[in-house]
Amino acid sequence: MKRKTTKEILAESFQELAANKRIDKITITEITSNCGMSQPTFYNHFKDKYDLIVWIYIRKADKLLTK
Repeated sequence: MKRKTTKEILAESFQELAANKRIDKITITEITSNCGMSQPTFYNHFKDKYDLIVWIYIRKADKLLTK
């Protein structure tokens, strides 16, 4: 079983929140609290939530292209 990376955990947290809330209303605090991480951990991996969104889309596009 593959362990999830910190980026993957943060991305899943964001996606859970985005399922019920507008993206522009989601805060870094909410993202990190939702998955039990700290804000400094978030900023070690992403510049802001939009950088996280780009990472999610690039990852999804890469999966589609490698199939």
